[in-house]
Amino acid sequence: MQPNSRQYLGDILLYSGLGCFSYFFLVRFADIPLRYQDRLLTPEAFVAVMLLFNGVGLGMRYIQLRLRRSYPTFLGSRRQMVLFFVLSGAFLFLLNYLLLVSVKLLLDMPHPFQLVYKGTRLLLITWLTELVIVSQSVSNRFYKDLLAAYRRTRQLEETALRARYMALQTQLNPHFLFNSLNTLVAEIEYNPQGAVSFTRNLSDVYRYILACQDKRLVGLREETEFVDTYVELHRVRLGDCLTVAWQVDEAVREDAQLPPLTLQVLVENIVKHNVISPSRPMAVEVEVVSDEEGFPWLRVSNPLRPKLGAVSGGHGLDNLTQRYRLLCGKEIRVQKGEDCFTVKVPLLYE
Repeated sequence: MQPNSRQYLGDILLYSGLGCFSYFFLVRFADIPLRYQDRLLTPEAFVAVMLLFNGVGLGMRYIQLRLRRSYPTFLGSRRQMVLFFVLSGAFLFLLNYLLLVSVKLLLDMPHPFQLVYKGTRLLLITWLTELVIVSQSVSNRFYKDLLAAYRRTRQLEETALRARYMALQTQLNPHFLFNSLNTLVAEIEYNPQGAVSFTRNLSDVYRYILACQDKRLVGLREETEFVDTYVELHRVRLGDCLTVAWQVDEAVREDAQLPPLTLQVLVENIVKHNVISPSRPMAVEVEVVSDEEGFPWLRVSNPLRPKLGAVSGGHGLDNLTQRYRLLCGKEIRVQKGEDCFTVKVPLLYE
């Protein structure tokens, strides 16, 4: 049975029960003479009352479905919500009153529109009981609808977030390919044997890039192995004047994660903006540190030797900052001293 069918069946059972309950109590305990009660409590009368209450109940159901289209506006206005429930309660009271009046009219009783104390008390008791049951049912349905709407909103937000993250991640590939091809052209012209080695390393690097293209996170061990291969690309051009000193425990390598190509961005940033030569080698240090709250960070630091005339676009670090902000709400930390440049990125665990 479909969910909508089950909901309508539940409404029919609810309002049928309310109709039978209301009719029985109003006939049995209101100001209707005993000699008429047996004539009124018949199967045909109960069926008619059930049809009446279901007509009213399904009408309320229709109004509720219409309100679904404007839930944000409806729920944002407390005045409209209060007005809706007050009108629903008044309509339910009027229905019970008309039911009692109709019975008196059918019996040709005098003063059918008047209520004595006993009839008024029973009418109020019946109405309050119905009001509690109907309010609980409507509230539950409102809550389910809002929960479903919240889940749909969350799914849309996650989908949009994932799309933004993937867009930021793919920004790295064209930039990296452009730099690599420039290097390869230079190597082919001046060092053909080095070009062969460079091409092999470039193939390994792009194999990793394609493998993690759709991943939000990769293991720290995978990333460090990739960076070792990536550094080999620069050694073909620069020689043995670029080294990376890893000070990371094996347990951290196995468990920690971070966004793909994080370390590649940091190493590329170092190579792009610093003088690196056999006379001025570059030693990059990578270690795990903890902040004041005990949260682990990966710190990448290098001596600061800025190239003359080099202009920093900051696109790589900005991209990395946005990716971390989308993933975990944290941002990378950049510290620039007089002779040292340090970037710290959060280590993630899932």
